[in-house]
Amino acid sequence: MPKDSKIVIIGSGVFGISAAYHLAKEQYQNIKVFDKGDYDNNKFNPLQGATGASTDFNKLVRASYVEKVHYQNLALESLAVYYEWNKQLKSAAFLPEGLTNDDLIFKNTGYVRLDDYPNNEEERTLANFSKQGLRAYEYDINDPEDIERSKITGWYSKIDPLNQKGTVKTLSGVLDSIAGVANADKALLWMKYLCERTGNVDFIYGPRAGSVSKIVYSSETPEKVVGIETADGKYYPADYVIVAAGGWTPQLLPSKNQERLESVGSTFICVQIPHDRQDLLEKYKNFPMVNWKLTFEGNLRKDGVYMFPATDDGIIKIGANDHFWRYLTGNDKGILSVPNTDFKLLPLESLNTYKKFFRQWLGDLSNAGVKIEKSRYRFSAVGQHNEFVIDFIPGHSNLIVSSGGGFHGFKFLPIIGRFVEGLISGKDYKYAEFFKFDSIPKKDYDIELVKDQANPYALNSVKFVDRKTDYFDL
Repeated sequence: MPKDSKIVIIGSGVFGISAAYHLAKEQYQNIKVFDKGDYDNNKFNPLQGATGASTDFNKLVRASYVEKVHYQNLALESLAVYYEWNKQLKSAAFLPEGLTNDDLIFKNTGYVRLDDYPNNEEERTLANFSKQGLRAYEYDINDPEDIERSKITGWYSKIDPLNQKGTVKTLSGVLDSIAGVANADKALLWMKYLCERTGNVDFIYGPRAGSVSKIVYSSETPEKVVGIETADGKYYPADYVIVAAGGWTPQLLPSKNQERLESVGSTFICVQIPHDRQDLLEKYKNFPMVNWKLTFEGNLRKDGVYMFPATDDGIIKIGANDHFWRYLTGNDKGILSVPNTDFKLLPLESLNTYKKFFRQWLGDLSNAGVKIEKSRYRFSAVGQHNEFVIDFIPGHSNLIVSSGGGFHGFKFLPIIGRFVEGLISGKDYKYAEFFKFDSIPKKDYDIELVKDQANPYALNSVKFVDRKTDYFDL
């Protein structure tokens, strides 16, 4: 494929910006990335107004995937790159605003998965880690030998961070000392910087210039894409168009292909540790990433919660296991779930999950008077079987979809874009077969698209919290 091919990428989140980087690295010289986010100003930070699922200040990086070994191995590959990025950033010159040599892109915090009922997921995950020679980095919280080993290696304090032993009689779990937290906004800024250093990528951001209003098809050959139009009325010709718009992806697909992905929303909250409580700051900064009641395969319990370590500024991000919200709207393609990032209120069901978690396990924060200072929705494109979709859209020779992050895609930022590069360059990278559009037959689809606005998970009709102050009480 000619290296001067005009390549348009819709979306500057994980899938889009990674594709741009891998294409630019292979000397494709004419790449344009469009996104309606105001990333030149908010620097991918949700606390400054960024709304994409990728735009965040922290994301989990883990390789535990039970028997989905393709994700496990890709995550391990990504981890190695994150460590290299940390080294490179320390000595990088001419950094853009928002990045400094003192920043970390990845921090090895550890990740503890806790549950209150027996399941064999951890056993299967540990078996696959053993095959990779990594079992020594995992600590079963109830295994005496693992507990003793954690004392020697310095991980013991993170085995029971919520002090649940003795309270939860059926407590089980594993501390994963390989995993950690990516500073997501810094990681995206870094990859954008790497793209721009090649001289092959232009980023067009903003609600007018960066918002793609239409994919333009050839009048003579309808299956061929010829370009895009943006909200400010400009037309950009393209030899390839890559749809990597996260939760906005399904609405950009041809209607007959939309059931392969669905836009699904989830909430998270931020609490601020009081500035005069240095003791609490030190405690929660040294927490591992925590999952409570979030099994990988049976991820259906509504009182499941994940919790990040506190930032240096004392902000703790906590998310509920509520990634089932849809916002339904009608258009010429029928009823479709689309992102709505204007919501300011939490669903009552989600708030009750947060309150229960604080009441049970975070009493010192509650006693210190913390409130929910910020709440946000994130809409992600979820694929059937929660598999990514990175492929040519059936029936189209130059229209590619790269999406389906399903709330677990960020960790693959360093490497996921190579699968798009492979499609354009004609390369067949390992594991690409898992991401084909037709890798899952329709008869095996496990997600039925929500179309009814009265559905209990449709944000159009759920009961919201009546917010009367600038924060929610916990």
